[in-house]
Amino acid sequence: MLPRHLDELRALSVNAITRPERYFLIAATGDEVLDYRTMLTYYPGVHTTLIQGGDHAISDFADYLDDVLAFCGREPPPAMTPAAAA
Repeated sequence: MLPRHLDELRALSVNAITRPERYFLIAATGDEVLDYRTMLTYYPGVHTTLIQGGDHAISDFADYLDDVLAFCGREPPPAMTPAAAA
């Protein structure tokens, strides 16, 4: 990350969120970059999934995809079966 990247992030920053119902926070207690407690404090009242352990990349994101899609009002895609994939 370059210093200009931090400046770009700061320019996008807001003091406080105004419509928490529009946010879905996925935080991992094992995040090696951001402290999950800071995330919880910064986004009070939002729909939150707290992963015990995990990592910053949320490597197991696929496990939460259905929840994310439901939050967005979307249906998950049909499950791929071996016959459908052929």
